[in-house]
Parts: sequence; C-alpha cells; structure tokens
Amino acid sequence: MAQVAPTLSFREYLDFVKNNHPLVTQANNKAAEGMAQLLEARGAFDPKINFENDQKTFDNKEYFNSSNGSVSIPTWYGVSLKAGFSQNEGVFINPEEQLPENGLYAAGIEIDASEGLWINKRMASLKQAKLSVVQTKAERELLLNNLITEASTAYFNWLLAYENFKVSNQYLNNAQQRFEGVRERALAGDLAPIDTTESYTNVQQRMLERSQAALDLVKQRLEASNYLWAENTIPLEIAKEAVPQSIETQELDLLLGIREEVLTDFFMGQHPKLTALSAKLGSLEVERSLKQAALLPDLKLNFNLLQTETEGFVPINTDQYKAGVKLQLPLFLRKERGALRLAKLKISDAQMDLRFENIKIQNKISENYQAQDFLLDQFSLSNEMVVNYKALLSGEQQKFDQGESALFIVISREQKLIEALIKRNQVENKFYKAKISLYNALALPLN
Repeated sequence: MAQVAPTLSFREYLDFVKNNHPLVTQANNKAAEGMAQLLEARGAFDPKINFENDQKTFDNKEYFNSSNGSVSIPTWYGVSLKAGFSQNEGVFINPEEQLPENGLYAAGIEIDASEGLWINKRMASLKQAKLSVVQTKAERELLLNNLITEASTAYFNWLLAYENFKVSNQYLNNAQQRFEGVRERALAGDLAPIDTTESYTNVQQRMLERSQAALDLVKQRLEASNYLWAENTIPLEIAKEAVPQSIETQELDLLLGIREEVLTDFFMGQHPKLTALSAKLGSLEVERSLKQAALLPDLKLNFNLLQTETEGFVPINTDQYKAGVKLQLPLFLRKERGALRLAKLKISDAQMDLRFENIKIQNKISENYQAQDFLLDQFSLSNEMVVNYKALLSGEQQKFDQGESALFIVISREQKLIEALIKRNQVENKFYKAKISLYNALALPLN
C-alpha cells in the first residue's frame, strides 16, 4: 500500500476522505439515480410512432395487404392526441375493413374520463420521480455527512491514542531515570536495597502501560487508515511514524461549518433527513391519490375524424368519424378499497416517522450543543488538576531527594499525575467528538 506523509493534520485527512473515498462516488451515484428515474418517468409522455403491415399472397392472388401507421402524443390529464393513416388492399378483405383506394386518414383524441382526469399512472410516476430526485439528493448529503462523521471520529480516536502513548512513553523514561538514581543511592548506602526492587517494579509497570498504549495506537491508526484513499480507489495506510495534530476550536468549527448563525438560524425543514422523509411521505400521498382514483368507474372515450385527404380536416367535418366508449366497474371494489386502506396506513407510519425524527434531531442538537459547555468546564478543571499534581509530584520528589519522603509516595504521586493527564486527554477527545456529533446532528455539508 502507498503511505501518506509522516505528519497528517485533520484538514489534510478530511481532504483525502472527501475527495477519494469510494462512498463519495456511491453518494453521487445515489443522486444520479434520482435523475435517471425522473428521465424514465418523463419517457411515459414521449410521442410514439407506430407502423404495422400485414399481407398475404397465395395462388397468385393477393388475399390482403393491410398497412397502418400512427403517431400518438400523451398529455398530462389522461388525454392522448392521435393521428394515423390506414390502407387495405386485396381480394379477401373483411367488409368492415374496406377502405377507400387511396387509404384513410384519422385524427382524434383518447380520453381516460375516470381516474385519468385527476391522476393516472403516468402522472403519478412523474410526480414520484420528481420527489425521488429530492429524496436521493438528501440521502446523498446524509451519506457524505455520516462518512465525514465516522472518519473524523476515527481521526480523533487516533489522536487520543497518540497523546496517551506520549504520556506513557514520557513516564516510562522518568521511571527508568528514577531507577538509575535509586540504584546509585542504594549502592552508596543512602537508600535501602528494597527501594531498588520497588523502583524497578515501577519501571516494569510503566513498560506494560506503554506496550498497551502502543498497541492501542496501532489499532486506532489503522482504523483511521480505513477512510483514506488515493485516486483510482487505491487504499492508503497512515505511516507508522505519522503524527496526528491537535486542532483549535475555531479551525474545527470552520472546517465543519459550525457557525453561530447556523445554530441560531437553523431551520428543521432544511435537514436532509427530514427532507428525505418528507419526500417519501409525498410519494406515498401520490400513491394514495392513485389508489383513491381507482375507486372511480373505468371510463375511456375516443373520437377520431376520418378523411381521405389531409386537407379535409380543415374546416372540421364531423360527419365522418369513428368513436368508442368503454366502461368497467368492479361490483364490490374490495381490491381497490384494500389497496387504498394500505396506502393510508403507510402514510400514517411515514407521518409518525417524520414527527419522531424531528424530535430526535432537535434533542440530539441540543444535547451536543450543551455538552460542549460542560466539556469545556471539565477540560479547564482537569487542566488545573494536572498543574496541581505536577506541583505535588515535584514537591514530593524534592522531599525524597532530601531523605524526607518514601519512594512509594513519589510513585503514587506520579501515578495520580498520569491518570490526570490521561483524563485531560479523554475530556479533550470528548469535546472534539461533541463537535463532530453536532455536525452530524445538523447534517451540515462539509466546507
């Protein structure tokens, strides 16, 4: 695998993710899918040309030679415009199919006078396809937002593991230096030999802690590497010596698009999750309208003017025509009533999902926004504790050097300092994650 640079900032890391991650391509395909569905639905309104020829010749006789050509143009409200030409020749032609020698022209309309005047499958498909475009665009935004959220979380987990490793490595060095000093003092008779055992045991403990910290660092580094890809979907691995970098709050807010005006002017209706659910609800309502229209009688009308010459259509002569009517209605309408009831139940479920998601998003935004204030207070407090524990350790070390304190007290003070440092790292990490969670809750686009 290729390897990225030894130093990797959060900004550089996100650039790799948003530019090359395969899920970005999949998200873009999601939006393109909606546009393809819209194009397909619009195809139902495309004009159609039809030509058909049927002929038979046997025993040197032309039984029949029938040709029919037509053009039909579907329109919005269940009305189709049609124009055609027919010509029949031959010895054995059905009398009702006899046509003038030069053929017969026809022009007219076909009307779906029942559900088609309000809504029909073509209209419903087009409306649903337009809603699908809205829905797939919103789903694309959600996919990208979730990708950035997961990748950012992985980066800050790696940063936490690195900071903790630095702590364990530093205090392993301190323990080793202290052991050398204790051993020299024991050899000089200034300390009891048992102190060397205690000091060395502390070194071993620190070695175990650093080993665990190193293992966690490897794990988190590889986890963060999962989100890094080069062009042409080449996976990248963060180099072993690579170093993550802390980031200032202002820069993090700028990268994630979290601004004060975004929080104050945020409108729930623009949230991609709610937009997608609203589009889904709209599609179900179109389906309900279609099922409701199916309760009406199936009535179709057609009327065609007939002329032997194309000039004969103007002015319109209604003395020559072909017309028809078709009426169909199930007696009990059980299938139609059942389908309508199911459509209404689906709408009810979708409405509940929309309300639930609205409340859920509001609470998540509020939770993560308020968490930042608490975490800032915790970080300030944990930082003060680190300062105090350092002072206590320094004072205890001076007393030990002067023979006024015991080694186990120094080690205990140092252990408390290590715990305070790790706690501070964890609080800082929680603050970063609260920012990321707020970005995810708001479903903001990445700058």
